[in-house]
Amino acid sequence: MAQTTTATDTAAVRDARTAVAAAEVVELQSVVAWAAAHRVVRDDGTGVVTEQTFGDNGVLLGGVGCPLVSEFDVYDLAATLGMSSDAGCHFVGKTLELRYRLPKTWERVVALQVPKWKAFRLAELTMNLTFEAATYIDTMLAPVLHSCTFAQIERTVTMGIDLYDPEEAERRAAKAADDRSFDVHLDGASTDGTVAVEGSLALEDALDLEQAVKNGAKALGDLGCEESLDARRAMAVGDMARSQLALDLAADDPDGDDPDGDDDLTSGHSSGRGVTIYAHLDPDSPHASIDNPGCHDVLIEQIRSWCQTVGNTVTIKPVIDLNTEITTDAYTPTVKLTEQIRLRDQCCVFPHCTRRARYTDIDHREPYDRTNPATGGKTTTSNLALLCRRHHRTKTFSPWTYTSPEPGVYDWTSPTGTRFRVTRARRHGRMPITTQIPPDSEP
Repeated sequence: MAQTTTATDTAAVRDARTAVAAAEVVELQSVVAWAAAHRVVRDDGTGVVTEQTFGDNGVLLGGVGCPLVSEFDVYDLAATLGMSSDAGCHFVGKTLELRYRLPKTWERVVALQVPKWKAFRLAELTMNLTFEAATYIDTMLAPVLHSCTFAQIERTVTMGIDLYDPEEAERRAAKAADDRSFDVHLDGASTDGTVAVEGSLALEDALDLEQAVKNGAKALGDLGCEESLDARRAMAVGDMARSQLALDLAADDPDGDDPDGDDDLTSGHSSGRGVTIYAHLDPDSPHASIDNPGCHDVLIEQIRSWCQTVGNTVTIKPVIDLNTEITTDAYTPTVKLTEQIRLRDQCCVFPHCTRRARYTDIDHREPYDRTNPATGGKTTTSNLALLCRRHHRTKTFSPWTYTSPEPGVYDWTSPTGTRFRVTRARRHGRMPITTQIPPDSEP
C-alpha cells in the first residue's frame, strides 16, 4: 500500500528546489562579477588598453552591449565549472546577455520568479540581435516569461526582429531558403553497428528519396528478404549508397585518393571506394574500440560479420606500440609517429575538451626550436600531444601550461593556478576524464 505524501514532504521538496534556484542565481551573479574583473577595454577599437597576453584580444560572448572578456581566462573559468571551453563560453555569454541586454528578465531571475533555464533559452534567441530588438523583446516577455511557452517566446522574438532588426529578418529569410542538411551521426554509432540519420530536404528531393526507398524496400521483399519493412527501408538506403560508390565519379583523382583528404576513405574495390575501419581488439572483451565511425565500441561479432561479407577487403596493418618512444630530428612528425600520437590521445587533451583527433594539431609540449633543434623540445612521443586549434593557441599565447607524468596523462595548470588532470583519452569507447587536482597535492 502506497504511503500518503504529507504537506511536510511536499514543503521539503519545494524548499530544496528553491535552494537550487537560489544557488543558480548566486552562480550567475558570481559569473557577472568575474566578467567585470576580467573585462578587456578597447581604446576606440584601435587596441587593448589593459595589459593582455599576446594573442588574447578579448571576446564578445553576449550580444552588442555586453563587455568583452579575456578569451583565455574564460577557458580557466569553464574548466573550474566542469565545462568544455565551448560550453563555458556559451554559459558566460548567456549570463552576460541577461545581465546587460535583458535587464528586466535578469531582475526576475534574481528574484527567483523566472527559472534560469527558461531565461537562458530567451538569451540564446536574442544574442545575435540588435540592442533595440533585444530591449523590445525583454520589455514584452519579462513580465510573463515564467508562464510563456517556447512557441510564444519565439513569436515575440520574431516580432522584435521584424520591427527592430530588418537585416536579421532578411538574413533569416535567406537562411530558411538554404536551410537544408543531411546528417549521418557517426559519432553516435551503437555497439551493434547502427547509426542515426536525419535530414531536412527540399520537398521535391524528399519525394524522390521516399519513392526510391519505397521501391528498394519492395524489391528486397520480392527477392525474399524477411526483415521488417523498416529494416528493408534502411537496407535500401545502403544499397543506394553502394550503387553510387560503384560509379566512377573521381575523374580528377586517378590515384583514388580522397579529394577531401579524409584518411578513412581508401580504394576498396576496382570500381569504387571503400571504407577503412580501424579496429582495436582486446582478447578479454567482447567489444572492439573503433577509431571510425565515431570512435565508439562495436561488438567483435559485428566486425567478424563485416570481414565475412562478400566484396569487402580486409587489410591487417602492423600494430603500433603506443608506449614505444618514436623520435625524428625534424619538426614535423613522421607518419608513424603521427598515427601513434593520434591513437594514444584520440582527442584534444585540454581539460573537458573532446575534439576528435582528426580535428586537432600535434603540439610540442616543450617548444621545438627551429633555429637550434638541439636546444629545444624534441619531436618525440613523450613530447607530443593532441590539441585542437583553439587550445593550441591557448597553450601558446597564454599562461596555461601542462606536463605529462605518464603516457596519455596530462596535468594542466591554469593562469589562476588551478590544476586539472586529463587521463588517457579513451579505451573501448570511454571519453577522456578531467578531474581537478586539490591545491595541496604535489605538483
